[in-house]
Amino acid sequence: MKKLFILFLLLSILVHGQDLTVKSDSSITIEKTSYIKVFGNFSNSGAVTLNSDSDEFSSIIVSDTATGNIIYNRYVNQIGTGAWDLIGSPVSGLTINSLITETSNASAIARNGSLYAVGSYDNFPDTWTNTTTGSLNLGQGFQMATASDGTLAFTGTVTTKNQTNAIQNNDAANSDVGRRWNLLANPFPSYITGNIAAHATNNFITINTLKLDDSFEAVYGHDADGTDYTIYNQISNTPLNITQGQAFFIAAKTTNTSYAFDLEMYNNTSLIGTTTISSRLVEEEQGINFSINAMGIVHMNSTTIPLV
Repeated sequence: MKKLFILFLLLSILVHGQDLTVKSDSSITIEKTSYIKVFGNFSNSGAVTLNSDSDEFSSIIVSDTATGNIIYNRYVNQIGTGAWDLIGSPVSGLTINSLITETSNASAIARNGSLYAVGSYDNFPDTWTNTTTGSLNLGQGFQMATASDGTLAFTGTVTTKNQTNAIQNNDAANSDVGRRWNLLANPFPSYITGNIAAHATNNFITINTLKLDDSFEAVYGHDADGTDYTIYNQISNTPLNITQGQAFFIAAKTTNTSYAFDLEMYNNTSLIGTTTISSRLVEEEQGINFSINAMGIVHMNSTTIPLV
């Protein structure tokens, strides 16, 4: 089992300029159709709130440093048969417990007794687990749902740096119930470009090509009604702009596994260290001794190797 790392890129900012400071007695509300670009430093001691609905999402992009919490009221689809939403946190420093106990979220988030509609995915062995503990790690996707169409308040800081997340290919592991799929999310309170149609070079798939399975080099977006997945790749004509906190599946590149065997000769329990052991080819052998002999793993348990 090998961990890979995948990189999220913040949308490029081409102009640098003023700072934005929100004082303790001040507030800013960014409506669902609006955005703010801070071309310097962002500091908040007051209240900064961003709003969204099912198809409109406000943004804040900070070029340099960001301090102080913001509140992102992020739309999350309502609970239904297969109708979970896939969401990640668009802010840093938020725990699952803080999310579900926040005053405005307590009545908004779907629940069944003590079971809240927040769950993580594990591709080994392909299971979902609902939990009230742990962190909403940046870039990690979760299943979430509201009691009725609405928003959940995500409170934390704005991340301004590239983010990396470990991904794993566990396909065929654990008696063939493991998967190559990893649930990631946009970790920023702003859009990121996903494919070439959205940006020629600075897009999620291009940046992470070497980490993605060649046969599944795409972003798989879950349809919120639970019917299917929408696939975006590099030949899609539709530009993919991944919304704030939106989660999606990607397939990790197949892990290459190799094994090395060292053969030693003993006389009873004494190692004969001066004797050199070589091997011959299994097929088409021509009398050549090999110090190193390689073959596919599939043959290791069923092949007799001549030794000399």
